[in-house]
Amino acid sequence: MKALIVDDNKDISELLSIFLKTKGLDTVVINDPTLALAHIKDENYDVTILDISMPGLSGLDIILSLEKGRVLKDKKIIILTAVDFSPKQVDHLLKKQGIHGCLKKPIQLNKLLTAISC
Repeated sequence: MKALIVDDNKDISELLSIFLKTKGLDTVVINDPTLALAHIKDENYDVTILDISMPGLSGLDIILSLEKGRVLKDKKIIILTAVDFSPKQVDHLLKKQGIHGCLKKPIQLNKLLTAISC
């Protein structure tokens, strides 16, 4: 299984990558959201783990771009956030095609694995 990790925090993305590699996933880390958008559109990842709060191009901007390009439905994205979304906001995100989970930071690794396997 191939996973793309998109987070501007290099420490978090590298730790997630190391953890997922120990679970047998092939991981790619991109810390620049603009570069990540092109990779998400052009590459075939089994799952993308996407931080919502990034400078410049946010994770929400990436999701909107994928929706406009009609490629979101073909993606499996798990959102990571340090922001306290309301249950209504989380529910709205999870109703979008392609969004398979919304996890609050600090990430509980067992919940991440569950979201990936769904």
